[in-house]
Amino acid sequence: MDSTYSKIKTGIPGLDSIISGGLRSGRSISVSGPPGSGKSTFGLQYLYSGAKDFDEPGVFLTMSQNIDDIKNECKSHGWDYDVLIAEEKILMIDARPFKIQDELIGKDDSLYRGEQLPFEHLTKLLLSGIKRIEAKRLVIDSLTILTMQYSDKFYMRQGLQGMIQALENFGVTSLILSEHSENDEIPIEWFVTSGIIQLHHTRKEDTMERTLQVTKMRGVKHSEQIHLMEINSDGLHLMHPRLTP
Repeated sequence: MDSTYSKIKTGIPGLDSIISGGLRSGRSISVSGPPGSGKSTFGLQYLYSGAKDFDEPGVFLTMSQNIDDIKNECKSHGWDYDVLIAEEKILMIDARPFKIQDELIGKDDSLYRGEQLPFEHLTKLLLSGIKRIEAKRLVIDSLTILTMQYSDKFYMRQGLQGMIQALENFGVTSLILSEHSENDEIPIEWFVTSGIIQLHHTRKEDTMERTLQVTKMRGVKHSEQIHLMEINSDGLHLMHPRLTP
């Protein structure tokens, strides 16, 4: 059923082989996990590979970290974001609600000052960036900060659904990162995105272990096994699933 759809290669070694060759083009995927599970690395590697290896420009929107700190982390994996930014293959947007860089978003010191519907503001910001560099990929890091502003889940789901529909109408393949642990309730984004990739960071004996599981990928055949995942000097790698007797 998935052979009729165009695919977006993730650029993450081992991942494309378990999702029938790549993500379905033009769809939005949730990437969820606890702190330290590798969500930001996952998103940054997806964008870097797209821009460098597949000529697919990408937008990275941060709602938590300073952009300079993010770029320094990328350099530790050998990813030179500055070059791609200069070539307008990558656009990084600082959308932290508490401090915004003047040159990126204007001179207001709060992105959502007086904003009744933050999703509307964010959608306009994203679409402007997508048009500017003709982006094919998008990463939002992380949705959790935005959803914390909503007390009413109905309005939160409505706002998120509207944003995702607008992004998909522009044909971008989006990764929406969010915080999620085993004991948390099901995140709203899981209901409105086309796919769910769960990252885990758990203790195993005297060390911590990272794993990945694709629990939903609409229209795409995929593995449902839990795969070991490693982060090393050149980024994230997916390993073969653990064999159980």
